Amino acid sequence: MTPPHFPSNSRPWTDVRSEMTSSHEEDKPWYSPRQFKGGSYFGGEDVVQVANEAYQMYINHNALFAPDLFPSLVKYERELLDALLEMLTAPEGAGGSVTSGGTESIVVAVKAAKAWARDHKPDAAAPEIVVPHAAHPAFDKATHILGIKTVRVPTSVDFRADLQAMANAINENTILIAGSAPSYPYGVNDPISDIGALAEKHNLWCHVDACHGGFVLPFARKLGYPIPDYDFAVNGVTSISVDVHKLGYANKGVSGLLLRDEALVEYQRFTFDDWPSGLYSTRSNTGSRSGGGIASAWAVLNYLGEEGYLQIVERILNTRDRFIDGINAIEGLRVYGTPHAYLVAFGPDTRHQPSTDLDIFAVHDGMLDKGWNSNRIVDPEGIHLFFDNSHHDIAEQYLTDLALVTAEVRSGNIARRRTQTTYTRS
Repeated sequence: MTPPHFPSNSRPWTDVRSEMTSSHEEDKPWYSPRQFKGGSYFGGEDVVQVANEAYQMYINHNALFAPDLFPSLVKYERELLDALLEMLTAPEGAGGSVTSGGTESIVVAVKAAKAWARDHKPDAAAPEIVVPHAAHPAFDKATHILGIKTVRVPTSVDFRADLQAMANAINENTILIAGSAPSYPYGVNDPISDIGALAEKHNLWCHVDACHGGFVLPFARKLGYPIPDYDFAVNGVTSISVDVHKLGYANKGVSGLLLRDEALVEYQRFTFDDWPSGLYSTRSNTGSRSGGGIASAWAVLNYLGEEGYLQIVERILNTRDRFIDGINAIEGLRVYGTPHAYLVAFGPDTRHQPSTDLDIFAVHDGMLDKGWNSNRIVDPEGIHLFFDNSHHDIAEQYLTDLALVTAEVRSGNIARRRTQTTYTRS
């Protein structure tokens, strides 16, 4: 007989916990030196402890009602946003809001652009947005929800946005243009200064997706790395999304949607009062949300400070550069583009060997057999890595295995097993 889906009887917590513990044993670690995927970011055991303890303090607090009940959460959110705005060189009078993650930040930015266009682009009868080939699918999710159109240009140039193709795609219906700093697939910044200039020329909302780079690029620049302008230093940039739960090391889910002008918040706001309980007005799409994420973000920000973030970013970028040099030194492989943050993609080196038959997905599967867990990309085919504070001591071991596996694939001893490449499916 099939057991009922809804439990009929109460059970002691000891029994429930025992079952959960047993089930949890089948899960992979949420971070590992041998894992380069999974959407989890490790800043150190001390940072994890700070994030978790702060989260626990506010896990039952509903941040929706913070203005009336929890002034400490209002303080944390305001100070967090002020820090993010300063980090991304926002001008006086800038503003923003906290969201549940990068996807929501992008969705809310597109929603705001659509509302803004009613006042500033009244001739855009059928609104469209123009995004690069490698832009995050959250842009397409946003336009799907909002009933507008995404024009995703079909190519990248040197793994960056194809600026000419984006310019050619702009028409009277275009309301927003976007770029990434960096893009997830390649880890390379789009030419944000040029994209911002396009936005100014055509009177468009310009969004920068810095969800992956927001907590790396500012510190990389301070460390002396050549980082092209990508934030509010670019005059045409209207809004920026930056995830605090990535390399800001807050617990999931905390992101910031930052605006050049606080007045633009009204375009993202949802307000309703035609029901018995009075005014309902929110800046983001979420209603009830745990205060734990905001508390976690504020706590880690103050625990690490600029000093701590600089130390971690320096360590990560040192690791990244060791990997890049090692990958490029292996015959038949090359890193795609010039990564600006902590994301790296690599594949067959066809620049000097156009007819190379190296199957990079076979290399991926061979590395998986050796315990290295990473993602894949499909255009061009490649292996995708992200680096956090757990990968510093394993570069030589990874590169040694990569050279061995690549040689085995080239000799025909390893073949690919899987053909479907998936970023996520839930």
